[in-house]
Amino acid sequence: MSPERNQLVAVVPVRGLPAGKRRLAALLDVDERNGLVRAMLDDVVGALVAAETVDRIMIASRDAAARDEAGRLGVEFLDQTDLKLGYNRAVEFAQEALVDSDAILIVPADVPLITPDAVDMMVSTAPDGPAVVVAPAHDGGTNGLFLRPPDVVKPQFGPSSARAHQQSAAAAGEAGVPFREASIDVWAFDLDTPADLRWLQETLPQLPEAIAPNSRRWLAARQARTGAPI
Repeated sequence: MSPERNQLVAVVPVRGLPAGKRRLAALLDVDERNGLVRAMLDDVVGALVAAETVDRIMIASRDAAARDEAGRLGVEFLDQTDLKLGYNRAVEFAQEALVDSDAILIVPADVPLITPDAVDMMVSTAPDGPAVVVAPAHDGGTNGLFLRPPDVVKPQFGPSSARAHQQSAAAAGEAGVPFREASIDVWAFDLDTPADLRWLQETLPQLPEAIAPNSRRWLAARQARTGAPI
């Protein structure tokens, strides 16, 4: 399907299926890590599917397993088989492929707490016309990046990237591009470390059951199998 104007395309870059989340290797074996990655991906895609502001959803990856996940979830797949240069290059590739769309929303695959309403709230923060909107992570990273047009700035995912994206917006064009920060609680969490996983297990029972249903099931199944929490 070719890109169309006046569409918001949500892109979920997926790196490391199989055997992603290596920082969890001391806690989870390969099969467990793959199961967790898939559970979080299910939660992210589910939120995007139900969001009113999102027109298309695309998983972007070089991994055949991620292609299979896109098929299972009924969303599009952007093949990045020949791409070897990391997360930001993967996002740039998506920008190039979707340059004729109105806007794109980059959503990491490890933000399982997002909800359809939170997605719509983040998108609605964008002013009309060219815009950059960041949903910041709790550590200053970027857990959601709205770009209109898709190539308005280069991606700078990584440490302190929320600030870096703001600076890029200010430097874009002759007079800069409007920038907004959408500070929304459920967008602030991303799962990378054992501490993050323990926090998720402790916190999910306090949150509405509609949040992260697949990650909840994965955690419950692991606890039932092992007889102990993370």
